[in-house]
Parts: sequence; structure tokens; C-alpha cells
Amino acid sequence: MVSLSEIGMLRRSVGPILKRAVLTGQLFKPQCELTEPHPDILAEYDAGVPLDDGTTLTANVFRSKSAQESGAKLPVVMCAHPYDNSLLPALKKTPFGGPPKQYRLIPQEGRPRFSTQTSWESPDPNFWVPAGYAVVNLNLPGFASSGGKPSLFTAGQSEAFAKAIDWIGAQDWCTGAVGLNGVSFLAISQYGVAAGDFPYGVPKCLKAICPWEGLSDPYRDMFREGGLEEKGFPIMWWHMEVKETINCTAAEFAAIEGQLPQHIGTRHPFYDDYWKSKAAQLERIEVPALVCASFSDQGLHTQGSFRVFRQASSGHKWVYTHRRGKWDSYYSAEVQNLTKAFFDCFLKGETDNGFLETDPLRLEVRASRDTIHEVRSEPAWPLENTEYRKLFLREDNRLDPAPGGQTEFVYDARSGALRFSHTFEADTELTGYMKLRLWVEARAKDGRKVPPDDMALFVGVDKIDAEGRRVPFYGSVGNREDMVARGLIAVSRRALDPKASTEWEPVLRNERDDRLTPGEIAPVDIAINPSSTFFAAGDGIELIVSPNEIVPSPPYRKDNACNRGLHVVHAGGECDSHLSIPVITARTQN
Repeated sequence: MVSLSEIGMLRRSVGPILKRAVLTGQLFKPQCELTEPHPDILAEYDAGVPLDDGTTLTANVFRSKSAQESGAKLPVVMCAHPYDNSLLPALKKTPFGGPPKQYRLIPQEGRPRFSTQTSWESPDPNFWVPAGYAVVNLNLPGFASSGGKPSLFTAGQSEAFAKAIDWIGAQDWCTGAVGLNGVSFLAISQYGVAAGDFPYGVPKCLKAICPWEGLSDPYRDMFREGGLEEKGFPIMWWHMEVKETINCTAAEFAAIEGQLPQHIGTRHPFYDDYWKSKAAQLERIEVPALVCASFSDQGLHTQGSFRVFRQASSGHKWVYTHRRGKWDSYYSAEVQNLTKAFFDCFLKGETDNGFLETDPLRLEVRASRDTIHEVRSEPAWPLENTEYRKLFLREDNRLDPAPGGQTEFVYDARSGALRFSHTFEADTELTGYMKLRLWVEARAKDGRKVPPDDMALFVGVDKIDAEGRRVPFYGSVGNREDMVARGLIAVSRRALDPKASTEWEPVLRNERDDRLTPGEIAPVDIAINPSSTFFAAGDGIELIVSPNEIVPSPPYRKDNACNRGLHVVHAGGECDSHLSIPVITARTQN
């Protein structure tokens, strides 16, 4: 039974999305285009994939009729997920026979185009079959018609997927080469398989992966980013996408997982063994990888996607960046052709097709939501010619390269905010990771004697044009008014992991709560999501520090119930409160 508090949170997280879909008409006219299946496609729905433990998983298999008739073998583009691969327009199992329901709720920048045989966030058979591949769309154990017990982000789930890959690779119509592809969960499921952190190990038929935006550490990337519990997304995800596809009751699922998704952050508040088991060991990934990491999915996939590219041990790895909706990008002709060239190289052995000469990073630098300043190739991420500059918080609410005199800034811990600005005198590109160092104190107010012992801080960087106007950017789940970049922290979680942290990215230990004592002034380092933005001379940035989420972005809702009293930020003197920015300098000519 759903509690009243959960009903309220579901309404607050999903209500704005549904209201927007109704008011814009998107609920009835989804922003995508469906195409009929290619006439050469041979579709086998609900095909059984047997595992050695007696479990049978189910898959939709799409192959070429002409290849079947001639006996030609094909490489495979494969995906696996919990979303029920039978929810297809082709099978009349989607609302009104149209696209998957998500396209009626989540705005798209353009109109993604895919066939009626394409399930949510999966490879489109209409593109891949004519390109000389088979497509396999697998239901993970315990979901939809697949046998076994459902779980989320587990080694057991990855091992089942690995065995399914090798079973597919051994079929008489397959060349034995399998590549993985797909968006969000269909990206996340690739990491564990490629890392092979389970007895079966990396499947021998797995030749390459293409994860298109997926968190890689569920705790740090979404459920407890910055130590703050995410309340909105898990309950939305459970009720709208997961609950309807499990092959057991909610109570049975909770018994398997230990709780439902919306309760994980409460039951496991610290980064314990439960969470560590759900984060793939990325350094074990050695297969070729083409990763998508967007600047527009902050709060869900942005951090994790860049982490995959940085930490994977693959000798051949690339990252494609952009700042728009993940589905618009994924189904675009540019990305489809790029992914085809990648798989042609590593699944078909066409190593002379030029892909191996492609630079590791495709960088998209934006000047605004709809203006791309530049698209270029780079050899590394973060960029090699990055200069991290400090902008200090000054007493006149400026951000300045020189520190100012000792001062403090005070705001109400429920409704206040601080703003600091800096104007660029010359054209400036900020690409990479920002970091905010603050010295903070919690004070009592309204006659209370005991001050709060914790603070929830939300920080963000806005672009301000030369006329003083705020410049919006694309954000997650259809947000069109997002910031350049954002970050957050529970001050009680301020202890850093020295092994994982870098000069430019602080990583929290999240092993305990270090509560504030009365009068304590504590330093906190706040990670800000990676971004890439161009500022013309006269443009500037505005740093905002707030006790509340600065730009509402449903369904996300962070728990900031600890905020009360007054928040104080100390600057100047021994309190070196500053924003570190990644300025891209001119390359040195050899």
C-alpha cells in the first residue's frame, strides 16, 4: 500500500510534468515520429534465451530476411533493461498505438524518429538491420516475460546479461560479435557486464559497448548526490516504469532488494557495501567504448557518464558530448552514423574505416540553450589546456581573482539566497569541472538557543549576457530553463575521499555525519557538474548559493528538511571562499 506521504511526493514530482504535457498538447501529440518497419526485417518476439541455471530470459530479435535466406551471419547490436520489450507500437501495446508513453510526457528538443519496433530508449531495428546487423532487445531477469528474480544494478543481473550475450553470440546466424547500445538504464546495464565483476566474467562475444548517458554510481550520481537524499525521481521511476514490469508483487520485490527504490536512500543513507555493490568497477572495463556524456542531464547521468570515460581501462575509448535531450541526440542521423562506424570497426573488423583515427573527445561548446558556439575534437577529458582559476567571494557580492577583506554573508535558511557575479573582459571558454569552496556556519534565530547542526546547500552558476539577462540552457527531463552548471551538499557529509578527489573534483566519503557544533565555521568543497560554455567579452557568471533547489526540475526533489535558522558564509582572511573555474587557454604551438 502506498502511504499518504508517498502519494504526496509522487504528486509533487510527476504533477508538474503531467500538467506541462496537458497544457502543451504533448500528451495527445507526442513529439516524435514513428516509421513503419523496414520490409527486410524478420522479427521474432519473445524469443527464449536459456541460462545455465534453468532460467529463461526473453528477447525480441530482429534480423534480415535476405540474410536468413542466404545463411549469412550477422554481428549483433544488443540491449538489456527492465522496461518490457513488448511495449511496442508494432504490437499495439503502447498508448493509442503510438510511441512509448514517455514521449507523451517528456518534451523533446526536436522530433526523434524511430520505428514502431523500437521500445523505450533502445536501438532502432530500422537503422541497424539494413546496416548489416541483428538487433537483440532483452528483458533482464524478473522483468516482463523473463524468468528469474528482478533486481536493480546488481552483479547477478550483470552475470545473467553476460551469459545471454554469449548465448546470442553462439547462434548459427551470428558472427559471434556482440556490441551493446542503448540509453539510460540500457547504458547502465552495459557497465557491469563489461567490467565482469562476477564469477562468469566478461562474455567472450562482447566486442564493444556504446552507453548513451547512464549513471555509473547510483548513490553519488542520483540517490544521494552531495549526501542529500533524492525523493522525487525514485518514486516516479518506480511507479511509472518499474512496478508495472516486474514479474512479482511489490512486496516480493522489496524483499529481494531490501526495499523499494524510493526507500533506498533512507534505508542506506551512507555509502555502505550495499551501494558499493551497485557501482560498477569501471577500471575493469577493457573493451572498446563509445560513451555519451551530456552537459544537460545534471542530477542524473552527467557525472556518471564522464566518470566512465575517465576511469575505463579501454585501450580504445571515445566520448561524445552535447547539451540537449538524450533521445534527440541518440536517434539523430549524426549519432546513428557515428555509432555505426564504431561498431563497423570493432564488430565487423573494418579497422580501415577511419574510426580509429577519430580524436577521443567530441566537444560541443554552447553559448546558450539553442546556440552552439563550436563543435571540435579534443585529445583528452578534462581538456589538456585547462587553467583552473579562483574567483573569491568579495564583500560587495563580486567574484574576483583577488581575495577581499574578512566578511560574512547571512541569509535565511528557508527562503534566502546569496548571489555573486563576475564579468569576463575577454572572450572566455569554461569547459570542465567547477568547484566551490565555502566556509559556512549555522546560526539560530527567532530566539532559539541551539543552532542547527546541519545545512543543505544548493549552488549553481548562471550565464549573464552583456545586457544583464540570464541565459537559459537545456536541463534534465525536458527542463528548458536550466543553469550552466549546478552542485549541492549536505554540510554534515563534507569529509572528502582523498583517493577519489582531485584538484578540480571533490568526492565525498559519505561514511558518517559530521554534525556542526555551535559557532563552528566549517570548510566545505562542493562539486559542480561538468559543463562547456562560451562567454563573449562583456558576458559574465552569477554564482547562487541557496537553501533550496535554485531551478526546479521535476521530477527531482532533494531533501532539505535540515534547513532552519540562518546560514552564514564567511569570506576573506583565513576563510578562502572561492569558485574555481576551468578556463580553456590557447594551445601552445609546437
